[in-house]
Amino acid sequence: MSSKQLKQRLETLLFADIASFWLDLYRQKYHELVDELSQWELIKNQPDDDDEDDWLLLQAIAFLTHKIETLQNQLLKLDTDHRRFVERLSHAELKAEREFHILDYAYILGADRLQLKKDQEAFQRWFDEGAMINRYQDKTSELEQSLKFLIGKLGDLANRYLRSHADEIAQSWLTLNLESFFLSLLEKTDNEAIRNSIFRALANQVQLISEYVDDPEFNAELVENLLQSLEKITTPHAAKVDILEILINLRPTFTRYYMRSHIDLELPENEQIDRRQLFLLSAFAGILSKQLNLSEVNIKLLFLLAKHRYPRVRQSVYELCSVLPWPCSQQLILEGLQNETQQAVRLTLIKQLADPRFSEHQQGFKVWQQQLIATASFAEKRLLLELSPRIMFNLQVDCHTEQQANSLFKSFVEFLNQRLSAPRR
Repeated sequence: MSSKQLKQRLETLLFADIASFWLDLYRQKYHELVDELSQWELIKNQPDDDDEDDWLLLQAIAFLTHKIETLQNQLLKLDTDHRRFVERLSHAELKAEREFHILDYAYILGADRLQLKKDQEAFQRWFDEGAMINRYQDKTSELEQSLKFLIGKLGDLANRYLRSHADEIAQSWLTLNLESFFLSLLEKTDNEAIRNSIFRALANQVQLISEYVDDPEFNAELVENLLQSLEKITTPHAAKVDILEILINLRPTFTRYYMRSHIDLELPENEQIDRRQLFLLSAFAGILSKQLNLSEVNIKLLFLLAKHRYPRVRQSVYELCSVLPWPCSQQLILEGLQNETQQAVRLTLIKQLADPRFSEHQQGFKVWQQQLIATASFAEKRLLLELSPRIMFNLQVDCHTEQQANSLFKSFVEFLNQRLSAPRR
C-alpha cells in the first residue's frame, strides 16, 4: 500500500461516524494524527493473513496509547518543572538570581536563543515570573486539549473494534489491553480534565461490553480507583456521572446504594438548592434507563426519583419514559398526571402522550380528553391541542379499515368542538 493510499484509508478509519461540526472543530488535529500514523513504522508491516480493517484499527489504537503516554509524560514533566521553578524563585533574594531562574525556566519551556535574548531585554520593561506562569498555563492547556482529543478518539476506535467482534467481545477487550492502560493513566495524573476524559471513554466501552456479557469482570484495581474517585469531593459531578455509568454495570449493588443514599438525603425546606447535587440527582434516571434489563430494584429507584422534592429530578424521569419498559412508563405517566403540580413538569408529562404505545385500547385518546377537560392552564391546553394530530395519527395507524380511521377522526373533531363551545371557567 502506497503512502497516499494508507493516508486515505486512515482518513476513512478516523473520520467515520464523525458529525461535520466536530470534524470541522478538530480538523487540524485529525490531519496531524493521520500524518503521524502514516509515518509510524509498525503500521506498514501488515501480515498477509490479517484483515486490513482490523489491522489498521489495532495499530491505530496502539499508536494512540503510545501517543497518550508520551503527552502524559510531557504534562507530568511540565508540572514538575513548574513546581521546581516556583520553589527556586521563592528562595532567590537577589534580582540577578531571580532573572537567571526566569530565563532558565523560559529555556525549559522551549524558548530558543533569539527568544531568550528578547526575554532578557524585556526585563527592563515588563518581563517577570508572571510571563513564565502564562507560558506554563498555555502549554498545559495545549497538552490537556490534545490528550482529551486523543483519549476520546481512542475510546471511539476501541468501541468500533469491539462492535466488529461482538461475538467474542470479552476476548477482544482483553486483546486491546486498555484496562491496565487506563488504570496507569489514572494513577499517574491528578489532572481532572484528563481523568474526566478517561472516565467518559471507559463508560462507553463498559456499556458496550455489558450489552453482550452478563456481569463483566474488570480489573479490581481499576474498579477501586473508580470508587475512590466517586467519593472524592474534588471529582466534578459530570465525572461522577460517568463513573456511575461504569459502576452500574460492574458494581450494581453499590451503585444503587449510592443513588438511594442521595435520593434519601434530607433537604431543609428553606435551604438554597445545591446545583451540583441537583445535577447528580437528575442524571440518575438516565443512568438507570441505559440498563438492558431494568430490574425491580432499578424501577423502584425510578419511582423514588419521580417523587423527589426537586421538580427537575422528577422531570428527568419523565423525559426518559419513551425508552423505559411500557408498564413502568405507563404507570409513571399516569401517576404523574394525577399528582404533579409543577407546570414545567406537567408539560413534560403531557408530551409523553404522543408515545405510540399509548394507542392501545385508545388509552392515549382517553387520557388526552381527561387532561383537556381537567386543566385550567393555557400552556397545558395549548400543548394538548398541538399534540392532538400526533395522538390521532398513532391511533389511526392501528385502524384496519378506512371507516375506522374516519370514525376516529370524527371523534377527535367532535370532542374539540365541544371543548371550544364549552363556557370558560
